[in-house]
Amino acid sequence: MSIAIKQPGDKKSEKAIPPFHTADSTISKYLLDRLLTLGVKHIFGVPGDYILKLNKRIEEHEMAFINTTREHTAGYMADAYARLQGLAAVCITYGVGISVANAIAQAYVESCPVVVISGSVSHDEFAKCPHLHHLINTSSSTRRDRTQMEIFKQITVAQAVLNDPVTAAAEIDQVIETCLREQKPVYIEIPRNMVDSEIPEHHYIPTPTKKSDPDELLEATAKIGKVIEQSKRPFIWLGHEVQRHNLRQQLLAFAEKFHIPIVSTLLGKTAISERHPLYSGIYIGEISRPEVREFVEGCDCAIHCGVVLNDVNTGLLSAKIDHDHRVILNETTVAVDNRTYEKVVWKEALKSLAKIDSNKRFKINYPANIDRQPPVFSASKTKPLTATSLYNAIEKNLSHDHILIADIGDVLFGTADYTLEQDCYLSSAYYATVGFAIPAAIAAQIYSPKKRVIAVVGDGAFQMTGTELSTALRFGADPIVIVVNNHGYSMERPIVEGTFNDIVNWNYSKVTELLGGGKGILATTEDEFAEALTQALGERGTPYIIEVSLDKSDISPGMARFADIINRKTATTEPGKGSTHAT
Repeated sequence: MSIAIKQPGDKKSEKAIPPFHTADSTISKYLLDRLLTLGVKHIFGVPGDYILKLNKRIEEHEMAFINTTREHTAGYMADAYARLQGLAAVCITYGVGISVANAIAQAYVESCPVVVISGSVSHDEFAKCPHLHHLINTSSSTRRDRTQMEIFKQITVAQAVLNDPVTAAAEIDQVIETCLREQKPVYIEIPRNMVDSEIPEHHYIPTPTKKSDPDELLEATAKIGKVIEQSKRPFIWLGHEVQRHNLRQQLLAFAEKFHIPIVSTLLGKTAISERHPLYSGIYIGEISRPEVREFVEGCDCAIHCGVVLNDVNTGLLSAKIDHDHRVILNETTVAVDNRTYEKVVWKEALKSLAKIDSNKRFKINYPANIDRQPPVFSASKTKPLTATSLYNAIEKNLSHDHILIADIGDVLFGTADYTLEQDCYLSSAYYATVGFAIPAAIAAQIYSPKKRVIAVVGDGAFQMTGTELSTALRFGADPIVIVVNNHGYSMERPIVEGTFNDIVNWNYSKVTELLGGGKGILATTEDEFAEALTQALGERGTPYIIEVSLDKSDISPGMARFADIINRKTATTEPGKGSTHAT
């Protein structure tokens, strides 16, 4: 056997997909070898009869198969792994494995390169008996064996069914290349009779990347330079696409050349170190810290880099971003003021900004994040824990050795303004699916065993995916899970209050007994929580669950600003009904 394999590397230092050659391989081995060369050392999933043979091949490979308790948590794990590593894979069986779709939809929306690998029935089996178990037998479809791929077409950017050994390797290459180029999920389906099919000798040569029209790129760069020269108070709005496409160094070179302050979107949090001197904080409209909001809305030029405008990034559409001048650079658009440059690739445009011929350096008063006062927290033995003291205590204990993952709800807004290092914060800050944090924490801990991962989740999120901690126990991951028990869905209450926002109260700190491992602690006072967090951070090798109980009306300052916007919108759109009380 002759196969050339490049050693897995940090995708953040790689500028292109390396060439690949194999002279003797099978469909499954080629797929696994390709993933391994791109840094994928773990595949998440749930075994099933249509994928069992591939599960066995993964087990025999250099990779590790992380089998989870259910498919959608495997999808969340792959999503988190992709954010940290640059590529991930999730393996499902046919039909019932579709429960991974919600996680893949999030990966699609939030630009995370995940390869979905699905087993399937062979064409011959289907021809003999079209009503096989797990299959979706839609009467309107003439090719019912393709129904699952049609579903995944809605949430992936490339798909392939590997039913021909002659073309399988090329199809794998094309799909993975698209995944990395667009930083979005893809779908590969392998009929179970094709797993061990031999493929012919194959050479992969990467497709040349798309290039800008030179004249139009020059024009766009010159126009941006002119806008900068005319501006008095510009700022850079940093989005998640800069992080996903690894353009942070190019962005910083531009910002440092002109000394332009940087704010980020919520989804773009920790795309750069939040201790960088030019970093000011997160701008999310009226949900922002007051000093950040005042700075951004007092500027005359907004330079959007990798920002996707949506209701979350704009603080429920409360952002004031109609500046005198605006530059937009993202995956779909390169625009300067009212001129769109359709033949310019945004990555090249961003790289060109530091090369603008200008000696201008701005002297702008802005709220530098590194000057923000650290949280005040001095634990009292008798004082009950509150939302404010809880979030202050967490931030006070964070260091560069930690990765923080926030679920949806008050925990997202409570942790949004923490000062963290690059790539040390994960959240579902756009798609906003509940239950992401714990599976993501397990994957992050598996990928980065030397760091300590802390997941902050609400009680509702824990009830959705908390028992996935059994997977952490099996594979030796030791995340710390802080369960903020505020007795229901705190994020929904400001929108419409009702008993449907209440959930059954669990003894969360006792779940470790159910799982047969880990340690659980209940903390009700400030000193109890401080001691619990210190104990958890000081012990490696076992997961921790720290349960804190808050009144359902006790929310973080960020959540209070969110609730205020909701209340005003409700009062405006539903006259006569009054505002909704935020709890």
